[in-house]
Amino acid sequence: MLVVPVLPDTSHTFVYREALALLAARPSWRCVVLASQPSAPRHREAEALAKNAVFLPRSGVASRLFRVAKWLLTSRGRELFALYRAAENGSCAALLGKRALADGREPGNAFELAELLRPMRPRHIHVYSSTHPTNVAMGAAHLLGAPFSISSYVDFEFDYSHKLLAEKFARATFFRVVTRHCVGALAAELGVANLDAARVPAIYLGLDLDRWRDRAAMRGEGRIFSAARLVEKKGLRFVPEALRILRSRGVEARWRVAGDGPERTAIEAAARNAGVLDAIVFLGSLDSESVRRELLAADVAALPCVLASDGERDGIPIFLNEAMALGVPVVTTPISGIPEMVRDRETGFLCAPSDSSSLADALMLALRDRGAALAVAAAARDFVHATLDVRATSAQLLARIEA
Repeated sequence: MLVVPVLPDTSHTFVYREALALLAARPSWRCVVLASQPSAPRHREAEALAKNAVFLPRSGVASRLFRVAKWLLTSRGRELFALYRAAENGSCAALLGKRALADGREPGNAFELAELLRPMRPRHIHVYSSTHPTNVAMGAAHLLGAPFSISSYVDFEFDYSHKLLAEKFARATFFRVVTRHCVGALAAELGVANLDAARVPAIYLGLDLDRWRDRAAMRGEGRIFSAARLVEKKGLRFVPEALRILRSRGVEARWRVAGDGPERTAIEAAARNAGVLDAIVFLGSLDSESVRRELLAADVAALPCVLASDGERDGIPIFLNEAMALGVPVVTTPISGIPEMVRDRETGFLCAPSDSSSLADALMLALRDRGAALAVAAAARDFVHATLDVRATSAQLLARIEA
């Protein structure tokens, strides 16, 4: 049984891709989605998963209270209720209040999920995201007496209601992370020196490489492409000043940006201040096929990630892997797990985080030294195609679930 946080969603394509690979390997498995986001783009992966998924029912107050009351007659129900109340100093709002009714990821939905899953008699529950979705899945697993496991994607470091990280780690059969860097970060978060690799397997997120076998043309037109949610951790606000520096050096580059989000205003302001608005095209949110087409026409893929002010960071952005798969040289930073894939001047070009001058240097090298760019792009493409086939990475996860 797979539990997915939301469908569709702008940035969860990597979850849908892996879930589809698992379902293809185990057709008898089911997938439950906790919340819907109708306004989000429906990528092809989201469309495919929606055909094989069940959405958590949204019941009214009376129905929810009746279900919770039934579970509270059991010892498991009372234990769960006490656990979640203790996490919020006795508050019941997230268990029974309007938030739980409005958002399927609130912990009170554990009772709803258990009701949905009970006739299916799941042998194991695997949930994506160690935050709110695990609150729900862990609770349902406890109510049903079923084992559960977690796939985390660098989401365990920030605070939120009912975090319960140590409780989740202790109860889960394993806590999968998506980079080797995350193993150390999770250990630090839990306050332990080391973590057993069997309990915390580092399994990369794969690509459907059959769709990424084309090779970019790299026409030498100075075309830079970025695709991401426009949020602080992507570091895109540092690109306009880098473009200004490149222009001052006689390098005319054009930057095409796919995505939307709260950082767009800051990026536009930086572009105005740098006097390079004429060199930037904001494309808005694109589906994965449109991103692929943009990459095939790009000379460089840029994502200068940073550690955000709230501590949030990327693991290994899927956009970088997609660019590497198509033979597009990437320019990025050594944040989190990125250096596990992008080795400077071997499989990409690294620059210092939050440093437009360093970013400009890396972009100039990628744009002007064609020999270096071609060599890096070829090595990166070989590495991704040998390492990140979603059928192979999902098989690693499947083996852990069925162990």
